[in-house]
Amino acid sequence: MTGETLAPGDGSLGRQAQSGPRGRVLVIEGGAGQSSRRFPPRVGRPAPGLSTIIAAIAPQVLLAADAVDTVHLTAATDAPGVLAHLRASVRHPGPLLIHIGGHLVRDRRTGGAELDLGGSQLPWASVAEEIRLRPAEAATLVVADLSAEEAVLPPLRVVPSPLGAGLPLWAAVNPDPQQVGTFTRALIEALHGGRPGANGTLTPEELHQQVHSVLRPEVLLVVTHAPGRQIFRNTARRLEAAPQQPVLVPPPFDTPPLPSTAPTAHLRTLDLDESAAEAEEEAPVAEEEPAPDDYRVAISVIVAAADAGEHTRAVAFAQELEDEAVAEHGPHAEVALRVRQVHAHVARLAGQQADAAELYRAVALSLLETRGSDDPETTQAAANAEACWRAIEDDEEARRLGPDLLALRRDVPDASRPGSVERHLARLTGSLTSS
Repeated sequence: MTGETLAPGDGSLGRQAQSGPRGRVLVIEGGAGQSSRRFPPRVGRPAPGLSTIIAAIAPQVLLAADAVDTVHLTAATDAPGVLAHLRASVRHPGPLLIHIGGHLVRDRRTGGAELDLGGSQLPWASVAEEIRLRPAEAATLVVADLSAEEAVLPPLRVVPSPLGAGLPLWAAVNPDPQQVGTFTRALIEALHGGRPGANGTLTPEELHQQVHSVLRPEVLLVVTHAPGRQIFRNTARRLEAAPQQPVLVPPPFDTPPLPSTAPTAHLRTLDLDESAAEAEEEAPVAEEEPAPDDYRVAISVIVAAADAGEHTRAVAFAQELEDEAVAEHGPHAEVALRVRQVHAHVARLAGQQADAAELYRAVALSLLETRGSDDPETTQAAANAEACWRAIEDDEEARRLGPDLLALRRDVPDASRPGSVERHLARLTGSLTSS
């Protein structure tokens, strides 16, 4: 089956530009070749979850239009169904961006390239035939983040490559299926930063150098789109008018000082490389252990969703990522604790203070066991748990969690505010002293 999600853009970014026709983004997410490492590790998804990476950017940035509809065909397996969606998108009168991800295999009969959909194969020639029906003057871009089996690559390296024949294509084809997603990540990161001093909209060629610089030398780049097409929105133009904020470099676990209300966290640049190096000194890393970059990308997606106000989706992503980290590394592993703190952070932003308190408390208990009560990260996790507990509006729920917070604070006391949990619990229970 083809998993489909349809999300109409709200047009909030697009209203800053000139009015125009509604845009559409179609994301086709095929299979992942023989890669043993995926994020999330689910059958039928390309590593590292291209739809998830793309969801980290607002549709009106990915395609500069007043409003944008996005159609995600996740874990696509049905070739006729994919073609039907492609045909409908091609007929769309407004700007169109098509993102295709997955693994190319060789058609044993024709020798041509096919997109492996797991349950079926979609000939690349069929994709090209549909897209060529778009009027030449229509704003169209096909972005492809692909891997390919060895037999497919040599014919595609011919100049000009048959992969882009007649198509407005910007593609990266990698011999290594595990590298699928690198191209898309680089593009999304470039769009997040924008280009200061440039126009309000950007052409693909304005981003080529920045995106291509992160790709391996063996990656085949196919660029056949027309120059000068202003497809993307320049986010730097929006940020130039905003006051400049200091760049914060977070410490391990990214634990800020305890604020007067609920804790805040700046989780965009977690130092996962350092934590991975520390873990290697303690024990050898399993051969199939996901690379820290997989978690870094996932965390950035979660935080971006929360920053965009999509708290329900951010919490769901965080729960899934925590489950994956615990399954892969165990509940007390460094990376699992980091992801659990991210989960707590977005739960707090979503107004789920009780869940956030319990998650922070779980982090604090793990650190208490491994690092002791005097460790700064242990004390900060305990402070975060208390702050979230205090922010719970439902008194009955706060009373239910009170004894657990009291026990935690007895193990990890706050020297600057002794007895704070006892006093708050006493107010909740209506007693003068804590029980």
